[in-house]
Amino acid sequence: MYRSSLRYYRLKKVSFVILLLFNILFYRWLMTNDIEAANINFETETFAEEYNSINGMFITALNYTMPTVDVGYKAEGFYDRDLTMASMFNLNQRDPLKILKYQIPIIAQIDKGEKDNTSNTQVADNRNANQNKNNEVANEASKESETNTSVTNVSNVDTGKPLILLYHTHTMESYVATLKNKYVAAYGYDRTNNLNYNMVRVGDSLTEYLTKDYGVSVLHDRTIHDYNYDQSYYNSSLSVKKYLEEYPSIKVTIDLHRDGYGSVMQPGVDTIPVLSSLPNQDYRKKYTMEINGQTVAKIMFIIGSRRTADMNEDWKKNYEFAKQISDKLNELYPGISLGIEIHQYAEYNQHFSEKGILIELGSNYNTLEEALNSTPYLAKAIYLVLKDDGLAK
Repeated sequence: MYRSSLRYYRLKKVSFVILLLFNILFYRWLMTNDIEAANINFETETFAEEYNSINGMFITALNYTMPTVDVGYKAEGFYDRDLTMASMFNLNQRDPLKILKYQIPIIAQIDKGEKDNTSNTQVADNRNANQNKNNEVANEASKESETNTSVTNVSNVDTGKPLILLYHTHTMESYVATLKNKYVAAYGYDRTNNLNYNMVRVGDSLTEYLTKDYGVSVLHDRTIHDYNYDQSYYNSSLSVKKYLEEYPSIKVTIDLHRDGYGSVMQPGVDTIPVLSSLPNQDYRKKYTMEINGQTVAKIMFIIGSRRTADMNEDWKKNYEFAKQISDKLNELYPGISLGIEIHQYAEYNQHFSEKGILIELGSNYNTLEEALNSTPYLAKAIYLVLKDDGLAK
């Protein structure tokens, strides 16, 4: 009897350890792979809807089987790791204790008393810190706007009635540094607030081709929205709403990004990486190709299909517009577009416009030169689609 109870007790302990390890490993897999579905490119509306249904079933199952990690969504359209419990509970896959606290509630009670006593003070301190940070960010942004000049040429274009709003939610996203375009990463991996080396530079080039070569009026917003990365979509939404109210002529909104995998440029490190020595060569190959003897960055489109009750705009219209441009790109330059990804857990500010899209121009494994080399091809495809739709001459 005693031995039987002992064996049962040991079995329970082993089972507990196995289940605990499974939880931690599953959480790590979920956080690092983004459910692996993000790699799917969608070519038809039917397949996109099927994916949304499957993905929704997965999330529903997760919520019912693990109620304490109920999946939530951010209204501002933040994606990738925001999909799971990390955003809900501030969990860290490298901090197993936090995970244990949610799986075994008694552990969370150990230091609760101390936290309760200091919570009010911490809240006040955090608010003051946030206010100071906002002031610092405003000052930095002001300095950047004074020291960085735009290369946009809008001659012979009615700038009072822009057709396209071009902006950047993750403005500081940057590329691999080169001798020609050398920078030191700041505010995170592969990021800089120097407008000459981040997404603003690429946006300036795209704007220049659209305005000079095709006479399309573009309002390029060069605001840095991601000093606070978690609030970047909320910050850019304010810019989008402001411009749409100020310029009713805007029919197209483009949020220009670059994709990312791991990290290349380390913050504060003043070195130029060797492209052939980058750790993930398959990822670099995914986003590069040759056109007319030049290496160019490939392009991907992202559409957020999430809509709340107060959002009247239909995401399928955004999808169709993105598909028109993607198809036109591949018609003109076969293989340059990687297609469209649809994320059902975000809207990416696309609900403000029927022709609101997010474009990933290259990745952090591309150079700025490669991204700039792609802008004339992207500009031509956008113009031809707008012409077919009767919005451009």
